[in-house]
Amino acid sequence: MTSWSKKLAIALLMTSALTAQAEQPPAYSANVPDAIRTPDTVETQTLGTLKFFDGMPSAETVTKTYDYLDVARGVEAFLAGVPAASVYSVIQGFRDVGLASCDLGMSETLLDARSLFLTPNTSTVYAMLDFDVKDGPVVIDVPAGVLGPVQDAFFRYVVDFGVVGPDQGKGGKYVIAHKDYTGPLPEGAFVVRSPSYRNVAFFRVFSKDGDLTKAVASAKAGFHCYPLAQAGNPPAQKFVNVSGKQFNTIHANTFHFFDELNEVIQYEPSDVTDPVTLGLFASVGIKKGKPFAPDERMARLLTEGVAIGNAAARSISFANRDRSV
Repeated sequence: MTSWSKKLAIALLMTSALTAQAEQPPAYSANVPDAIRTPDTVETQTLGTLKFFDGMPSAETVTKTYDYLDVARGVEAFLAGVPAASVYSVIQGFRDVGLASCDLGMSETLLDARSLFLTPNTSTVYAMLDFDVKDGPVVIDVPAGVLGPVQDAFFRYVVDFGVVGPDQGKGGKYVIAHKDYTGPLPEGAFVVRSPSYRNVAFFRVFSKDGDLTKAVASAKAGFHCYPLAQAGNPPAQKFVNVSGKQFNTIHANTFHFFDELNEVIQYEPSDVTDPVTLGLFASVGIKKGKPFAPDERMARLLTEGVAIGNAAARSISFANRDRSV
């Protein structure tokens, strides 16, 4: 056999061996199920076409994905933040008609469509106020024969005044303190703890034989709100008649909603609500002690998140899929 023939034979043998080796999968090869693979192209109803190379998303897919996540977080933050923004807007509405903290607003000649509330009626005298326990407890003398709740900065129930409350409709002295307050509290009062600094209260004042004037006068005579620190010399009580006033107590359904929510988070204690909800707010840029300053892109996406969140809230309310209700 010539030298050239030997070389050719060796080459053929090596090629055959390599081919055989290539046909045999290596011992460490995994049997990868199709279900865990990422196809090179995925069609979605929400984001359109998503493209990948060996599972690596394209730059366009990355952009689409993050836009979607930020909008989705905006929607969830809107839905979770509605109670807080609602209370904030109630207080802002009070300020617009001249009510300061602890002042009592009363619809002395009832409410009408000029005053924007979520769930009012036009046949009952309402009394309404906000108070702040950040600097210490607040004393509230509640008149007899009323009915209504106190709610914290996230619209959570704190206590009832009146018929279904601890005073059982007889009226009485309430002392509202923040949950972390450690100072002395008076005996003989209904002591209540709130998880937030700001709180709002609404209660109905019932009239007899339609005599609104007498009902209002009775409520005013039995009501007083002031800081516990001024218990020795309480300030005079201020009353504001809100009947016929043009004012709004409803949160925004625009980007401004997030400004309202941010105001709540910045003012209230860092544990005003659960860490998961606070983390959700932080994911859209709302975090205690930090400025809320979204860039143009994020502001655009959050504006869309509010629009979708508002639609979702209304869909849940008016076309609920829960067949048990």
